[in-house]
Amino acid sequence: MLSWYIWLFLFLIFLGIEIITTGVFYFLCLSTGALFAMLFSLLGASFNVELIVFCTVSVVSILLIRPLLKKYIDKKKIQTNVDALIGAQAEVIEPITINKHGKVKIAGEIWLAVCDENIAIGDKVFVESVDGTKLVVKKNI
Repeated sequence: MLSWYIWLFLFLIFLGIEIITTGVFYFLCLSTGALFAMLFSLLGASFNVELIVFCTVSVVSILLIRPLLKKYIDKKKIQTNVDALIGAQAEVIEPITINKHGKVKIAGEIWLAVCDENIAIGDKVFVESVDGTKLVVKKNI
């Protein structure tokens, strides 16, 4: 039977959708199932066997392979711009008081900084968040 055309078509459609919706990986699992079903079709299996292969490979891929891919991709995400400053260490170059912001130097740049405690010049602080053009910092313990 020529059902391998159907599986090839589905493989390409699912793969195309996966490319458009990057990072989801559901359609990649479905395209893998369609690829295996197409291989079984080329080997002469009946359509019922092909359908079982498609469903089985797709479900196994979703349950086993997708979590591994998601975990790998999530590790590769790189923070950029001001998000990269969060969690970084900075040095106080102008004292920070509770009612007045000071200045910190981080990655060669000088930023305004606020904190809920007094911090002296030369102390090390960690960036908790970014609030507009100011860094919210916490004293290094």
